[in-house]
Amino acid sequence: MKRRIAILAAALAAASLGAHADGDPQRGKSLFMGNLCWTCHGTVGHGEPYGPKLAPKPLPWEAFMNQVRHPRGSMPHYEAKYLSDRDLGDIYAYVASIPAGPKASEIPLLK
Repeated sequence: MKRRIAILAAALAAASLGAHADGDPQRGKSLFMGNLCWTCHGTVGHGEPYGPKLAPKPLPWEAFMNQVRHPRGSMPHYEAKYLSDRDLGDIYAYVASIPAGPKASEIPLLK
């Protein structure tokens, strides 16, 4: 039973990345910076000063892509002719690669 649950969890995690599970995080970081995503979402997707938090634990791929292609609110619209699906997949790979920061209790200066 535990094995089935582990297999299901792995399948769901892979499905959330969709076709872009093989995106290039380094290239994605360059695109994230070059397309000025960082100006609203912060350089590591922490969500300041204007945009929502993207990392760690980004939206599933489909929701991420939909928000970029058909944004709500004041986010610019990035059509595929300006930002390809491959580029967007690389940006997603970068955002998905950003680890969570340390807990406050683990930061020596805060102890």
